[in-house]
Amino acid sequence: MTMTAAEVLSGVYQRMGKGDWEGVHELLSDDFTVVEPESLPYGGLWEGKDALQRLYPAVMAHFDDPAPVIKEVIGGKEWGAVIVDFTVTSKKTGRRFTQTVSEVGRVVDGKLVELQIHYFDTAALVAEIG
Repeated sequence: MTMTAAEVLSGVYQRMGKGDWEGVHELLSDDFTVVEPESLPYGGLWEGKDALQRLYPAVMAHFDDPAPVIKEVIGGKEWGAVIVDFTVTSKKTGRRFTQTVSEVGRVVDGKLVELQIHYFDTAALVAEIG
């Protein structure tokens, strides 16, 4: 039986939280893409099974002490979303803040094929990271 989008997304985030990149790759399609807002220093299209693994240090180059809290994972057969409170300390300002992020994913044949990252306030985020 093929997993729902919510189940696949939950699996990806659980494995990322453990640093299990090989396990993450098992849940991604060969042509996986993740899109971050262009207004961010790490924004744009990231492609390949290792895209999340490459994106993570690019994001964390701007932050310390990440404390993500997954509020909810929702979804149906093909589309799902993870709602996360992303609490970090800005390396630029030293300020600790929380940004709510919705990460919307599409699943085909039990594999995550795309992930779109939506921040609540990218302008506030840019002000913290420059």
